Amino acid sequence: MTTRSEVGARSPLALRLVHAVIFLGMAGGVLVVSKPEWSHLLHAMNQPFHAGAAPRVPLLVGSVAALVGAVWILGCLLSGRSSSLWASGAILLSIAGTVAGGNGRGLTENRSEEAANLALLRVARRVHLAMVQELQAHGEAPVDPTVWQQALANATPRDDVFRTREFEPLPMRLRWLEADDAKPEPLVPGTLWAYVTPDGIGFSLRMVGLLKGRPAWLPDDRGQELVLRGLYNPDLPAPPPAQAPATP
Repeated sequence: MTTRSEVGARSPLALRLVHAVIFLGMAGGVLVVSKPEWSHLLHAMNQPFHAGAAPRVPLLVGSVAALVGAVWILGCLLSGRSSSLWASGAILLSIAGTVAGGNGRGLTENRSEEAANLALLRVARRVHLAMVQELQAHGEAPVDPTVWQQALANATPRDDVFRTREFEPLPMRLRWLEADDAKPEPLVPGTLWAYVTPDGIGFSLRMVGLLKGRPAWLPDDRGQELVLRGLYNPDLPAPPPAQAPATP
């Protein structure tokens, strides 16, 4: 003896319509929310590097569950059959995945190359300012890599500005140029290239960002390679010594 609750059994048309409208609407909402994650995933997979946070996995998984559930419910509606409980459950789970994915506010801007390059430039300017202070304090730019590395560490707020195709974060790093006009290869986004003149009274700092998914030297307003320079000026007063933190 069969019952209406069995899979494939017919139920009243009005009930099937109400069920379909509710759950297809929920599935559509999940798909809309997850669209930016899929766009970012496809964008990242088609180039060697990209900017910003990785796609939110709960939304990707949830959107697949929502799509499968919605297709099944729609098929059952068109064929006049009652939908299976698992299809409705899949859509409910997809909503839970959307909630677990968190608030995506600001992700679009965070994932733009312009925002990543601007973040790199801000870090480079902080390093440049720190080295200018060292230059004016001692009459020559530091040649000890640890001094530059410490300045970079103090200037870097986060390490997920740039990522690889595999979504591994690229920490900002500092490398040395053998000559001021050297063009090292390969380029990696998030790299600061420093050069100190042989006499020590000047230095330059260049930055490698992203342009259409490819590493590129950051340009200035005229489209030329952006170079931050420091030059010792004996007419300027030396900066005051750093104050030691007060002990409680």
